[in-house]
Amino acid sequence: MTEAVPVGCRSETKPDVRRRWAVLAAYTAAIYATLPVGPQAGRALLRTGVGGWLLGGGAVVVALAGGVALLIVLVRRGAPRHAYVALAAAAVGSWGGLAWLRAQHLERIHLPEYAVTAWLAWWALAPLVSGEALGYAAAAGLAAAIGWGEELLQAVVPGRVYDLRDVAANALGALLGILVVIAVRSGRR
Repeated sequence: MTEAVPVGCRSETKPDVRRRWAVLAAYTAAIYATLPVGPQAGRALLRTGVGGWLLGGGAVVVALAGGVALLIVLVRRGAPRHAYVALAAAAVGSWGGLAWLRAQHLERIHLPEYAVTAWLAWWALAPLVSGEALGYAAAAGLAAAIGWGEELLQAVVPGRVYDLRDVAANALGALLGILVVIAVRSGRR
């Protein structure tokens, strides 16, 4: 039998919450562990046809296709207005982020990488935080902090540098990820 989470938390059990945090920790560890080889792997990916397309013009196509698919889901669910507002904000932010990084295709990986981090952070925090808005804000902040941690580590990893633009890209990815989580969750009946 599992122990219940302390009073004030949702009905998740302690092992469920621990598993969620373990998944977030494993994802974060994978990001941090790849720091020494990340640029080489990314450049190798860019040299392939698929990788060059995905991090080039295909990034816009993938983001647009994902946004249209989510829009269809929201319409079918009869989602409230704020779900569409969150989706529109994510679309504008994605377009802006991809445009900002158009000359640095490899740096575009920060956006989906930290969108996933934000989703995992929200998933880990949701059972522990009362109030949806606080949970979303905390998850975006935690994901952005993980991104900042990645950049701080790069300052000491040979061949890597601390870059404030990457900190901003990580934070933007975290925000975009939370906007998508908000849209998806708001679209549930």
